[in-house]
Amino acid sequence: MKHLVYILPVALGLALSACDLDLKPENGLTYANSFDTERELNATTSSIHYFLNKAISDDNAFCAAGLKLDEMSGGDQTRQWNPNTVKTGQDWADLYNAIFEANLLLDNIGRTQGLTEARRAFHQGQAEFALGICYLTLVQRYGDVPLTVDSKTIKAYGCAPQMDVLGQAIAHARRGMDLLPTYDKLTDINGQPITNRQFASKGSCAALLAHLYAWRGSVTELYGLRGDANADYAKAVEYATMLIDGKVGAYALCPSPEQLCEALSTPERPNAEEIFSCAFDATRSNFSSTPNLVAMNYRSWPLDETQNLGDIVSNTTYRLRKSTVDRMYDKGDMRREAYFYNIDEPHEVDGVDYALMHKYRAALYIADQYAPSGKSFRSVNCNYTYWRLADFYLLRAECNAKMGRDAAAIADLNAIRHRAGAEPYPAPGDTEGLRKAVFREREKEFLYETDARYFDIVRNNYVASELQGKFTTLTQQDIRGGALTLPVPDGAYKDSNGRVTNTVIRQKPYWVRYM
Repeated sequence: MKHLVYILPVALGLALSACDLDLKPENGLTYANSFDTERELNATTSSIHYFLNKAISDDNAFCAAGLKLDEMSGGDQTRQWNPNTVKTGQDWADLYNAIFEANLLLDNIGRTQGLTEARRAFHQGQAEFALGICYLTLVQRYGDVPLTVDSKTIKAYGCAPQMDVLGQAIAHARRGMDLLPTYDKLTDINGQPITNRQFASKGSCAALLAHLYAWRGSVTELYGLRGDANADYAKAVEYATMLIDGKVGAYALCPSPEQLCEALSTPERPNAEEIFSCAFDATRSNFSSTPNLVAMNYRSWPLDETQNLGDIVSNTTYRLRKSTVDRMYDKGDMRREAYFYNIDEPHEVDGVDYALMHKYRAALYIADQYAPSGKSFRSVNCNYTYWRLADFYLLRAECNAKMGRDAAAIADLNAIRHRAGAEPYPAPGDTEGLRKAVFREREKEFLYETDARYFDIVRNNYVASELQGKFTTLTQQDIRGGALTLPVPDGAYKDSNGRVTNTVIRQKPYWVRYM
């Protein structure tokens, strides 16, 4: 496994913002280089964030499979979960690159001279959080995965059981939470406040732990694994409560959906609801683009001023119809006006009335003398806001509903509905039960934002009813054999010439027949 057994050269630069860790990683940092000073150590911290920024956002497979959409340009075979298409999909290389850099830091930080206790805790905390979120992401996307020892052990790794990996991820997240302060007390190498929410804090570690426990409880039930699902749901509730009650940072819901959209559309300003994001530094180059590939793939006119309405079919990857929006949101729900551009006016193309994304309001352009408008679209101007406070109201509601604590679940569900101006639960449209109502609320709240819907579906075992194509015919044996995750990537056991280099790792049983 070439991404696990070699000391990799550190990739170039992460300058997330002028007031944060703006030191670019040194090219070719290996054991031969010194970790004597914090500036040298900081190069590895920056490398962790460089790979983390890439890896978390790079999830085309599960976006295609799970996002709420009516039409898409390309990727339909992935949405149908055609094995011959899925098996050639995304890789886990950047996740293991981030893991390597985090282990490299933890293995060598003892060599750094002159670190105060607070600065040592900062760098260690970034590494521990990165290990925790990378292992959670690997388990969600791949199931059983290699669990590395450290940055020095050079060997071929097999896949560890996902419960072991989740246990290790929980240990990393707990250490990160013990080490790190709340986000408002984070400072960079120059003593300046860190303002973007990609850098780990006590709050983002609590958020990670809430999702780790919620996921472990759900896969215990889904796969019939040994464990205590209710105990895990209770722990998820505990950590979500810390976030909601302000025990791990002063987070707050934006007062309205409109103000939420304005906050999401101005990534350079603090957003009180934001807990963890993959940051977008628009100043890094004239061509850099947001890591929020979800928003990029839903974009259309009028956000993209170089298009017109008629371009939506040819130029917009993910498309929603107005009829779908009407089914999702009741008329009093303020998210209809905030998330969609003039939703009650017709936007018809070829006889189809489309809903146009308005959750993100700002775009960036490049001067282009050959374009009719004099400019070319560059990017939606937004972070990839992966976790915000509303997530934890609804995750807590989900876990409480699974444990039969309906009153607590309803209170959290209605907190988000109240912010949106929607009818409290139970409303006339709530005919599928409390657990499904919480799922539907997550679907409505986080539309256009993240890849979370697929994992919400898996966590609640709604695979057959909420996904398409081959998902609807999977047996329990298929699911236990890895059908809901991606296969082990070729790069894990073959070199660039196709020669097998790792004979220890094994392909998932479901995928063997297709490889």
